[in-house]
Amino acid sequence: MTDLSAVAHELYGLTPAEFTPARNARAKELRAAGEKELADAVRAMPRPSAAAWLANAMVRHLGEEVTGLLELGEELRRAQADLDAAQLRELTAQRRRLVSALARRGRDLAGELGHKVGPGVVEQLAATLNAAMTDKEAAEALRTGLLVAPMESSGLGGVDLDAVLAVPGAAGGRAPEGVAPLAPKRAARDAERARAREAAARRLTEAQDQLAAAEAEAATADRRRRKTEEHVRSLQAGVLQARAETEDLRRRLEAAEVALERVEDELADAEDDREVAVADDAGARSDVEAARAALAALRLEQGR
Repeated sequence: MTDLSAVAHELYGLTPAEFTPARNARAKELRAAGEKELADAVRAMPRPSAAAWLANAMVRHLGEEVTGLLELGEELRRAQADLDAAQLRELTAQRRRLVSALARRGRDLAGELGHKVGPGVVEQLAATLNAAMTDKEAAEALRTGLLVAPMESSGLGGVDLDAVLAVPGAAGGRAPEGVAPLAPKRAARDAERARAREAAARRLTEAQDQLAAAEAEAATADRRRRKTEEHVRSLQAGVLQARAETEDLRRRLEAAEVALERVEDELADAEDDREVAVADDAGARSDVEAARAALAALRLEQGR
């Protein structure tokens, strides 16, 4: 006889687009095989929300990181129970960094699986991971890989597992392949946690390096932009000055051309006056010579 949990683990490992047709086909097969009650239960399984699907996918594909996150959550709850304030502060800071890094890793995983998600889904995923770290039952629910809805810890009554699990009571059962159960031995738990922290630290360092590189590139681009704008303003000022000087030279040239025409006209008039004066002078000289000749002739005649 087929087990409901086995069918659920099979179906909730699919993408959202694949889930409904695969669920209906599986229910039909079970009904044809005479397992009507199980077929009805399978047919009633809800399609997981985008955030729930992504959390299930992370359990299957990023089992080591998810195990490390749950181990850190267990240590955080233990420190809270022991009232270890210093350790609690340190673990809380680690929890925030790890949840943020793992949520971003989940977003990347969704893209790798051909199902990109938006910021709202990533936010719900982060809330689900945070709930799994702060609440033991939520951690068990996440480990099943059978979530149908995202989880959110209220800090009061915990998480209603029946509302988020495809198979009620599945928490605490077998997890999908790739997710290790909570290690009963401290050495194994510490090793898993160390690997998860190391992976998270690497991703955090890579993100910080990418951010620093992006900021440096942005600063360089901003300096280039300011320098280019300053150069453009300088050229614009030079163009305006050249235009003003050109306009001034054009006006001066026009004035000089007018003055030249006036001087040339005056020169032509002066040359005409000179020619008249020369002609008048020649006539006067001729008259003087004639007068002198007449006077000489008169004197000569009187002397006789």
